Amino acid sequence: MDEERLRKNLARNMRYLREQRSPRMSQTMLANKLGVTQTSISKYENGMLLPPLHVLAELAECFGFSMDDLLSAALPGKKGRKENE
Repeated sequence: MDEERLRKNLARNMRYLREQRSPRMSQTMLANKLGVTQTSISKYENGMLLPPLHVLAELAECFGFSMDDLLSAALPGKKGRKENE
């Protein structure tokens, strides 16, 4: 899988998981939890940048998914997702 596809998948999954939190988690809240800047979170969610592995691992732990799940086109448990979305 190419890097562009991984960035797009992660962007979609991160935004979805962050916005599904109750109460809704802001980019700033997530950034503080991960020890990165809000700008970095924005770049990850806009598909501009892949996070370093240690940040990706923390993201996976934060949301309760594996790193593979976060990078996949079909996030387990998310209804309505299609492989080519």
